[in-house]
Order: sequence, then structure tokens, then C-alpha cells
Amino acid sequence: MHRRVRTLLAGAAVTASVLLGLVPGAAFPARAEANGVAPTPPMGWSSWSFIRSNPTETNIEAQALALKNSGLLAHGYQYVNVDDFWYLNPAGTVDAYGRWVTDPARFPHGMGAVGSYVHGLGEKFGMYLTPGVPVAAYQQNTPIQGTSWHARDIVSNTSSYETNYNFGSGSMYYIDYAKNPAAAQAFLNSWADQLASYGVDYVKIDGVGDWDPADVQHWSQALNQAGRPIHLELSNSLDPANAGTWRRYANGWRIEGDVECYCGSGSYPLTNWSHVAARFADVPQWIPFAGPGGWNDLDSVEVGNGSNDGLTADERRTQLTLWAIEGAPLLLGTDLTSLDPADLALLTNDRVIAVDQAGVPARPVDRVAQQQVWGAANTDGSYTVALFNLGSGTATATAHFTDLGFSGSADVQDLWSGTDLGSATGAFSASLAAHASRLLRITPAAGDAFTTLHYHLVDAATGQYLGTSGSALVTAAADGAADQQWQLVPAGRDGYRIANAASGELANVPGNSTTAGTQLIQYPDDHGANSQWTFTPNGSGGYTVTSHLDGQALDVSGSAVVQEPANGAATQAWKLVPVLLPDAQYRIVNGATGGRIDVNDDSTADGAAIVQWQDNGQADQRWSFVQQSGGAVTVVNANSGKLLNIPGPTTSQGTQLIQYRDDGNSNSRWTVLDAGPNLVQFRSVYDGQLVDLNNSGTSNGTSVLQWPADGGANQTWSLLAPE
Repeated sequence: MHRRVRTLLAGAAVTASVLLGLVPGAAFPARAEANGVAPTPPMGWSSWSFIRSNPTETNIEAQALALKNSGLLAHGYQYVNVDDFWYLNPAGTVDAYGRWVTDPARFPHGMGAVGSYVHGLGEKFGMYLTPGVPVAAYQQNTPIQGTSWHARDIVSNTSSYETNYNFGSGSMYYIDYAKNPAAAQAFLNSWADQLASYGVDYVKIDGVGDWDPADVQHWSQALNQAGRPIHLELSNSLDPANAGTWRRYANGWRIEGDVECYCGSGSYPLTNWSHVAARFADVPQWIPFAGPGGWNDLDSVEVGNGSNDGLTADERRTQLTLWAIEGAPLLLGTDLTSLDPADLALLTNDRVIAVDQAGVPARPVDRVAQQQVWGAANTDGSYTVALFNLGSGTATATAHFTDLGFSGSADVQDLWSGTDLGSATGAFSASLAAHASRLLRITPAAGDAFTTLHYHLVDAATGQYLGTSGSALVTAAADGAADQQWQLVPAGRDGYRIANAASGELANVPGNSTTAGTQLIQYPDDHGANSQWTFTPNGSGGYTVTSHLDGQALDVSGSAVVQEPANGAATQAWKLVPVLLPDAQYRIVNGATGGRIDVNDDSTADGAAIVQWQDNGQADQRWSFVQQSGGAVTVVNANSGKLLNIPGPTTSQGTQLIQYRDDGNSNSRWTVLDAGPNLVQFRSVYDGQLVDLNNSGTSNGTSVLQWPADGGANQTWSLLAPE
């Protein structure tokens, strides 16, 4: 029996496909509070990596001054964050209201003085804490400031402890938010007010785990009432199953453990390649949750001190490339008072910083390969693309334009150097040393064709198909014409361009009108918000399609397709019906890994195993679809002419699929289902199970099998046309 690993993020509004632009287009989870913080990823410096357990007033202020004098502040690095070890042991020492006490030996003038110094340089000030209530506060039963309550009113369990890395287990009790909710909130409010009095702009709460959603929620409330905007950051190794909660109440969350390697006698080396490389495997599942107001934190950037960083020159550039293309916080962990000039040039490259600050996380095209391509669509029609060589020797990485969503030629610019590399057709390749990378802007030429899946958009109320009449958008009965076929082309973050397959023009709100009832048209791509749309699942197998211009929804009035304020009406519900072109040979790409459905060893024999393999361009990774009775299809391999088949046949879950000649049986017939924009599922006509990638494995040769529907991204597939 195959062991199953769920790949659906609990509570997520979208399936976490890792393919560029192929995540179902639901809007990002809404933030509960409008705190105005972190519209772009934060940039700055944190004390942990270099200073570690010895932060002092003197060395923090020295780093703050160096942040300004080095020119980093002028390039957007503004936070100066004091991490752990600034306070006395809360198991024995608290202030009059049960809060942590600043260590006077380290900070003789207090944290407020440090905050004032940082602000005086034009920078922002951050501090650190862990969840819970100090043991000393409970033992002394300290009052909660401004109330008649005391510490023992918010603690029920004195036999277990919250995480505290500095002083270890035994220093912080759990807060029981149900015992006296008002008292618990008042305690956190008093602490937040104290931090605000220090001029704090950023709070990192460390040691947060699956057991801490209540702490995060109540700390969010506390900071929001403190009278100044305060960024709330959560740490560390958080569970993506709770990503919706983290995003709702925080401005950032650590997706991994520490990037520091702790592999020297002192702070140096700060990190090593294995700690940086781990992020390539971990960040894809988090991508749907990053956006304005909340960001995926990949931990500190360990670039700045040359060889003391613990990385080669190529690896330093690769760390910055990954962090930038993921829209991750750029919080330096290095010694700013001893910056390496070459590292400083990397850190102050404004083209790379602009990629990070655009905040459009890239997705890996194929995680099975060691030479990886990560990319993000931009609203101006271009693509930001990174090439990475994760292997140990020099190798070539290739960005195929069809994987990005278009075919033809494109202008390529190197963003690290600013060099225009000229025009490339079909693909761009680069030879990369071990652990090296390139960061590119790829801009398709005018008139290039789109390569994403074709769809019928069917109105749920009328059953009519979206089509055109001249320039106007209308609905009509299905007629088989190309003007009733549409492609959803990535347009940045959660947006899509809805392109007509006959004309190549886009669904458009004419004249940027915000008037309800305006009939939509098709129009050439001018990269405007009036031709960019979000697809939000409505829970009934359809989508509400809303304009990026004004948030109004695609609606029907008679036969005219119009915009109207979203109201949940059936006329505003649209179904995506995949159209499989009979003359096309597709690559079938897994939604969890980007690996291709492949016939093992290029075999042409009956019974050959179906596996995942990295993209190799071979015919055994190309498949066509032949219509059968009842709306089913056969999936035919281009190399062998054999069909995707359940051997036996058997209904046993976990059975590896094979190729087999067409014997007319239902075990080689499949129904193709919508699984989100540019994603499908294949359901067996024989037993109703889905085509599935075993445990979302990222290795070549991972079994492709049948499994009951479980909501996993490894049961979703994109269909890419060949070049």
C-alpha cells in the first residue's frame, strides 16, 4: 500500500500548484485588520545571525549607523531589529506589570533610547519576544496594568511551558485565553503599549507553533491598539496548514528553520549552501499566501561579509536571486560595520531590489530537475525569470517560453547586469556553474501566441457560451467556433488575461469605465487593469470573475456580457470547461512538482510503467486526447501510440498506471475535469479514481498511479502545448 501525504493546504482558497501562472486564480486570503503595514516586503537588518546572544546598546547602534552610512538605507533597507537576549530571565525577573525587563548591563539607557537613536537615523526599530506570560509574573501574581486583574487570572496550567529559546523551558507559561479573555487581552495590550512607547515598528514573535493561533490573534489585536503601525512577524518553521491564520493576523511568517549553519567557532561562517538550498523545496507550498500585507519569510539574507558569509560568490547571488524573486523580506544578518564591497554591490542592485519589492512570488516550472526555472508573470506582459543550477557541476538551464505561457520570440534582459541580451526564440538557455543563477526579464514580442489551455466559459444561469460579436462580448449557444474558446494567460499575482482563441484579443472593460452595466469588448492587450481578471471559486464548481479595474464581476444581461457589482447571482457564475485540441500533443505536468507524465525507458511495450520525469523534450512525454463516447477521452502517447491505462483492470487504490493498446475498455477512458485555471484532473471512467503522483515525490521515476480524490495538488495537472 502506498503511503499518502496530503498536499492540500488546509483552509487555503487555492490549490498550491507550483507551475508558473497555473495556480487557480482565487484572490489572496483577506487580512482581518487594515494596519497599513508591509505593502511590500520589509527590508533591513536583524541582530541574530552575527551578534547572536550578545546584543548591546553599543553594537546595535553601531549597526544602525552602518546601515545608513553604507548606503543601504538609501536603497530601502530601513529596519534595525534586535533579536533574542535583550532581556532578563522571565522565570525570575519581571517588571511591576509582569512583562520582560530589559537587561541593564546590555542596554543601560533602555530600549526606548535605542529606538530613538534608530529613528534619528531615519530608520525603523524592531524587537523580539516569545508567546506566553512569564513564570515570575505568575509566581508574584503581578497586576495587569490598568485593570483589577492579575497574572494568575490568565494561567491555568503550570506544568507545561511555551517555547523560549534564550532561557529554555521553564520561563514562560501558556496564556489561557478562555479563562478570562478580557484579562488576557489587557495583559498583551499593556505589553504592546510598552513596546510602542519604545518606538517599536516591528515585532518578531518567536517559537510560534500550531498551538499558538490564539496568541497570534490576540497579539495582532494588541499591536493594532498600540497607537502606531507595528509589523508583526512570526517565527519559525510554521505549518502551511495554518497559513490562512498566519496571513490573517500577521505581516510575515518564517517558512523554515534557521538559515544559519551554526558550523563555526563563532558567528562565522554565517550559513552554508545546504541551509540556503532547503528553501527551494519548502517555499512552493507557501506561494499562494504571499502578497501585500503579508510575506513568506525565508529568513535572513547572509550576504555582506564576503567569505565569512559561508557561501561562494555564486551562492551569494543565488540566495539574493531566490529571495528577490519570491518577494521575501530582505533582512540582512551580516556585520554591516565590515561590509565586503562586492557583496554591497549585490545588496544595492536596484533592479533586483525592484523584483523583490514588486511582491509577485515566482513559481518553479519543474522541481524534479536540478537545473530549475522559476518565473512570475508581470502586469506589463513581461515575465521575471530566474535560472538556477542546484547541481554540483556546471550545467545548462533552459527557460522554455511555452512553460511561461507563450510561444515565439522575446527580448531578454539580465537584471543583475542590466544588459539587454537580445531576442531569443522559443527558449533562453544559460550555462551555470554549480549553485549559480541568472535573473532575467523576458518580454514576449508583439503578436506572440499563447500556449495555455483552451476553455469554454459557460454561464451557470443560462448555459450559454462566452463568445464575440464583432468587438462586443456576448453569450450564445455552443457553436464549435473558435471565438467561443478562451485562454487564461497569467497577468501578475492573482490575475489573468482572458484571451480569445480566434482573435488573440482580450476581454476588456472599454474606456476603463466603472459604470455598472457596461458591455465588455475584446481589445488588443494594452496591459491595463481593465483587461485583467481574478477567478474566485464560488463553492459550486464555478467562478466569480472580477475585474482588476473596479472589482466588478463578469455578468450577463440578455445576450450581452457586462460588468456589474459582484452579488452572487447565478449569471455571475462561470464554469471553465477545458477544450482539448485534437491536433495538439500536450505535455502533462503535475501541479505539485512540475514533473512530466512519462513512459518509463521510452518503452513502446504494452504494460510499460507510467512515471514522472523531468522535462526532456522526448516524444514519450507528449500526449494527445481522442474523444470517445459520453464525453470521455483516451490519452494517447506520441511515442508508442498506446493509451494511459489502469492495469488489470483493478479498483485497488495506489495501482501504478501503465500504457496499453486500445482494447476498448473503460479502464483506458478518462474524464477531464476543471481543477482551477489552467489545471485539470483526470477521472477514470472505470472506477472514478484520479490520476495521482505518488506522495508528491520530486524524484525522476516517481510512480503515477490512481487514487481516490483527496484534494491534493498532486492530483492536478496542467496541459502545455509543445514548442
